[in-house]
Amino acid sequence: MTRSITIAGTGAAAPFFAERLAGLGHQVACLPRGDAEPARLDLVFLLPRDIIECEALLFDEARLARRAAPPAAIILCATLSPRYVRALRARVPAAIVLIDAPVVGTQRQVEGGVGSFLLGGETAAIAPLVPMFDRLGRSAARMGGFGAGAAAKALRDCFAAATSAMTRSALDWASAQGIEEGRLIRLLESTFDTRGAGDIADPAALVANALPGDDAGVTLVRNVENALDLALKGVHLTPPRSLAKGFSSVRSRHLH
Repeated sequence: MTRSITIAGTGAAAPFFAERLAGLGHQVACLPRGDAEPARLDLVFLLPRDIIECEALLFDEARLARRAAPPAAIILCATLSPRYVRALRARVPAAIVLIDAPVVGTQRQVEGGVGSFLLGGETAAIAPLVPMFDRLGRSAARMGGFGAGAAAKALRDCFAAATSAMTRSALDWASAQGIEEGRLIRLLESTFDTRGAGDIADPAALVANALPGDDAGVTLVRNVENALDLALKGVHLTPPRSLAKGFSSVRSRHLH
């Protein structure tokens, strides 16, 4: 079935999404922040870079959630705070179907159509969209109700960042002990048995992709803070800021 799809937001994947969905025969329009509204809204793929842009698209400048003729469904494809994402359900009219669909993968992987979507929403609402997700990525897994996708992404990123940071430290320690880097990597791979798990479980891939740039400690703290949105009341957790000091010596490195 051909649908009218609007790609809203300045996220890096927006042009790729537009091209792939148009390739399925859908009518696709792009709505960068602040542009005039399209004549018709059916399905919106929302790709904001951050919460500020998401607010502008939904409630302020573009007012996608406050129009007299709102879209039938909004798919939020962004990595945002799980607490913020879940709160949107009470702020967006109940008549609008909401699905959160953050994607796992680097920008190159997403643009190559091999990212993995983590979906949050009702099964009946997600089912008709499966062909679209199949076109946009290599897999799409429903995590639960709306907000579960954002929660799963936060937990995955927290695990990946922490594993990456510790792997880097272990490689430095191994070097000091005269252990060749490749030998330790092979040991880690055999220990964690990454066969078929892709880049989510592969320690080498985590080091290369999870913490780009030199500021690995700051990225780790940010990912842990997002995961803390999910903490149960009363659970004892080390404040994430204290991790910054512990990982201040973690350096960027790429495995060969």
